[in-house]
Amino acid sequence: MVEAEQTAKVIQETRENYRPVAIRGSVLYFVIADLALIDPMYQYSLEFFMKLFRIRLDKSAASDQLAGRLEILINDLTKSFYESICRGLFEKDKLLYSFLITSSVLRRADRIAVPEWNFLLRGSPTDFKNKENAAADLIGDE
Repeated sequence: MVEAEQTAKVIQETRENYRPVAIRGSVLYFVIADLALIDPMYQYSLEFFMKLFRIRLDKSAASDQLAGRLEILINDLTKSFYESICRGLFEKDKLLYSFLITSSVLRRADRIAVPEWNFLLRGSPTDFKNKENAAADLIGDE
């Protein structure tokens, strides 16, 4: 019983060490799942996602250090999913997909604040209707 508890503790600690990889995987999955909102053709199953995820875990480079291994896994997963999904996207949607991945990763890491995200989505709340346009004045004078 004591040995089983020790083994369970080691498994739990190891699982917690790999949580950043799971977080990146969840971010990528939800970006890919949301692609169907852009075009109905972009529907990817959880089975497809899990298969690619497992393949990348097996094929990614090894490292003796945990921090190095985590960095390798996160970078490999992100790049592989980007490349795999881009193959099936229309050219017009590839830049949007890149933006969605980048912004989702940054938002998850709290590197994009809520006001910044709102600005990206909605634009500036400032009303510029009453401001003079100096460039238009210069063009009009010629």
